[in-house]
Amino acid sequence: MEEWTITAGLASLPGALDRVAAALQRLGAPAKAVQEVELAVDEAVTNIILYGYGDAGGRISLSCEKTEKGVVVEIRDAAPAFDPTAASAPNLEGGADERPIGGLGIHLMRKMTDAVLYEHREGENVLRLVKHFER
Repeated sequence: MEEWTITAGLASLPGALDRVAAALQRLGAPAKAVQEVELAVDEAVTNIILYGYGDAGGRISLSCEKTEKGVVVEIRDAAPAFDPTAASAPNLEGGADERPIGGLGIHLMRKMTDAVLYEHREGENVLRLVKHFER
C-alpha cells in the first residue's frame, strides 16, 4: 500500500493526481483504469478542497492498495461530514445550460469506478474508490 498526505489546496491537486497515477501503475492497473480512477480522485479531492474545507484549509490523506480484483484508493479528510453516496443522481435531461449547477462530480466518481464507499470514522470522512480490472 502507498500512502501520503497533501495540503487541501488546489495547488496540491496536480501532484496528488500524478502520485495516484504512478501508484496505480506500480500496482498493475491497466492504462484505462488509471485514467478512470484518476478522474474520480480528481473530482473527490476537488470537492473536498472547495466544499469540505473551503477557506479553512486542512489536510487530505490518500492511499492506493491492490486488491484481489483491482485497486482501492482511499481518501481521508477532517472536513465536515459529507456522504457522497447519499447524493441523488443528477438530472442529465436537457442541455447543460438548462440543468442546475453541481452534482456531476459525484456522478463521474460513480461512473468511473465499480464502487464508491463512504464512512465517517473517528472524526474523518473516509471515501473508498474501488476499481476492478477487466480480465
